[in-house]
Amino acid sequence: MKKVSLKTIYLVALSAVFAVSFLMFVLFDLHSQQRQTEAAMLEEARTFAREMDAVWQFMDNSQPVINTAEDGTYEFKGLHCSKVGKSVGALFSKGSDYTIRYTNFDPRNIQDEPDEFEAKALEKFNADAAVTEHYGVTDFQGVERFRYAQALEVDKSCLECHGEPAGEIDITGKAKEGWTLDSVGGAISIVIPLDQQQQAMRDNVVRDVAYFLFITLLIGAVVYAVTTFFVFRPLDRMKLAFADMGEGRLAVSLDDAQAAREISRLIERFNSTAAELHTIYDHLEEQVANRTDELRKANAALERQRDILERLNGDLAKETQFKSDLLSMVNHELRTPLTSIITFAQISREACPPERESERHSWEEIEKNSQILLAMINDMLDIARSDAGSIRTACEPMDLGDIVSSVRGTMTPLAQKYEVAFRTRVASDVPLVNGDFEKTQRMLENLASNAIKFTPDGGTVELRVDVGGDGDVRLRMIDNGIGIAPEDHERIFERFFQVDSTSTRKYNGSGLGLALVREYAVVQGFSVSVESELGQGSTFTIIIPSDAIVG
Repeated sequence: MKKVSLKTIYLVALSAVFAVSFLMFVLFDLHSQQRQTEAAMLEEARTFAREMDAVWQFMDNSQPVINTAEDGTYEFKGLHCSKVGKSVGALFSKGSDYTIRYTNFDPRNIQDEPDEFEAKALEKFNADAAVTEHYGVTDFQGVERFRYAQALEVDKSCLECHGEPAGEIDITGKAKEGWTLDSVGGAISIVIPLDQQQQAMRDNVVRDVAYFLFITLLIGAVVYAVTTFFVFRPLDRMKLAFADMGEGRLAVSLDDAQAAREISRLIERFNSTAAELHTIYDHLEEQVANRTDELRKANAALERQRDILERLNGDLAKETQFKSDLLSMVNHELRTPLTSIITFAQISREACPPERESERHSWEEIEKNSQILLAMINDMLDIARSDAGSIRTACEPMDLGDIVSSVRGTMTPLAQKYEVAFRTRVASDVPLVNGDFEKTQRMLENLASNAIKFTPDGGTVELRVDVGGDGDVRLRMIDNGIGIAPEDHERIFERFFQVDSTSTRKYNGSGLGLALVREYAVVQGFSVSVESELGQGSTFTIIIPSDAIVG
């Protein structure tokens, strides 16, 4: 619509309204003319019927005079009502397209046999005495005509020739029909041609349509001329003024003398805006120069700040790299002596005789704490690798049963030490999956260590592996420990975050175990989640998606 001019929209709207109005007017006028034509033909037919009935009554009243001789004796002349009525109708119809005749069921003259239209009218008259006429436009001898039928009432004079008893010969030599005053004496059938009426109807419609077109076009022209003069022309002047403003000529002003009130107000606003723009533009160069100078100074300050930030970022990167290198070096240097300490502690513990129980216990404590320290160092090394983006994972088939067995062997001594039952259960239908054996084992060891740490003495920790309903493999670490508050479910996977539960914790940790579990899961395409409530235990679930299943 933005590409269509207002004048085009206006013309299209007027044309649409005109077309719809013209069609509705033609349809209405045709309907009205048809109804008027039908009413006129109906009145004409009724007039003919009244005239024929008057002839019938005249002949009926004149029978005594016609059939009385000069000497006063009765002498039937054969000029009865029916014969005269038919003769008058035939004479009237002769030489024209009109047809007037009498008809009835079982007539005395075969020429009076009713056709389809007349038979239908007679059926209606005989069925209901209140119905006295039947009419409509229908076919007559292959041509459409207006047809009219009016019921004939039976009076006392009719009974002389058509009354009772039925079969008795009347004065005309015909057998009586046995009519009564309640009988229908047939019908007057009138056929009127449509040519004149239809031509008159067409002439009237053409005249009305021509008048409607003239009036509509005149109104449309006046409306269009008024709109063009008072609306479109001022808008065109505004368009040219806007073009001048676009080319930088702001000293423009429009005259609103020949504009409508609404357009005049718009022109006043335009002139006011143009004047304001002209005033602003006079001072614009000075303002631009001032703003340009301020912008240059701001850019220079920003350049200095950028240089300072670049130096600071460089120093920060060097410090970060130095800390990462130092952490990696320290952790590597610590792992070697720790490994030696753990090895010598194991050898010394195994070499102690049974009677030296206190010495064996000391070596066990050294081995246990060294293992804890080594695990913390390994976690810190992995965090450093993660920060440096150097964590690498293998993608190879692995048997989760083997991983669970290794975790059980590592965690069982720790669980026994702290009097916590540690159980594992692997479903028989668990398939091989693609992943990193070492990192998956570390994930389960961290979860198991965490569960044992937060489970009171006598509690239970169970590792279950099975296949979910959607085909994913589930590794669940379930404990009945102290539980985790709902608001901490996401925070426990952050680095160095520890839930404050000092009254039940058995040993301190680095707060990196669960963070590493999530990072190991993400790099392998797994997911990890927790379900827990305070005092109700916890369930950590690792989901291995079905697309990681081998085969």
